This record gives sequence, structure tokens and C-alpha cells, in this order.
Amino acid sequence: MVKLTEEMKKMLASQLPFLATADKQGNPQVGPKGSLHVLDDDHLIYFEHTFRQAYENLAENGRAAVAVADRPAQKGFRFEGLAHIHDSDDYATKILGQTKIFERFPRAAVVVIDIKHIYKLDNNLDAGTLLQ
Repeated sequence: MVKLTEEMKKMLASQLPFLATADKQGNPQVGPKGSLHVLDDDHLIYFEHTFRQAYENLAENGRAAVAVADRPAQKGFRFEGLAHIHDSDDYATKILGQTKIFERFPRAAVVVIDIKHIYKLDNNLDAGTLLQ
């Protein structure tokens, strides 16, 4: 089973992660996710508020990748998995009720990513190595 290490958790908390998705034709979409953070040892979570390409792609096929890197250290990780969207359900209400997101956005959803694979993104010959 895939588990986040403390190093991975620290990097996700201190660096800006980017979410990658693809539509049914395989066209890529990538963008920063400032609200993305660790939910637990094998899940990531973020708050969706634009409801545009990434949301549509995830609703269509659920496949997600998150990349995070520490540029000065030239180290990073890619997390791949399946996303589950919680929009206006009990879980979304509970999680979003603990935030101030509705002070900035009229609508929001919660996206939970089940991590299936983790890869190294270090700037060395180990780049792309499957860790788990």
C-alpha cells in the first residue's frame, strides 16, 4: 500500500503543488493547487472552486497526478491516483465548513485523491523511479 513519508508531507506543505489531468482525448491540463494538502498517509485533498478544466476532467475519468518540487534542493515527487469529487454532499459540507473558502468563492467542492503510485522527481539518474 502507498504511504506518504514525512519528507513528502513536508514538501507538500511547504511547496506549491501542481495538479495534472487529461480529458477523454488525452489533452493535458496542469495548474497550481494552492489548497492541496495531505489528508492522511495515502490521500491528498484540495478545494475546487473554479469548476473548469481540471474539475471537468476529474469528473469525466478521475485520473490525477500531483507534482511538487523543491527547486533549490532539486528534489520532488509525483503522486498519481484516482480522484473522488465531493460536491454538496455531507463530506463536502463538513470539510468546507471548517474553512473560510466561502468568503472568497460562491461555490466549492472537495476533491480527495487516492494515491496509487509515487515517483521520484529528483534531478539525478533516479528521476522517474517508482517508489511505491
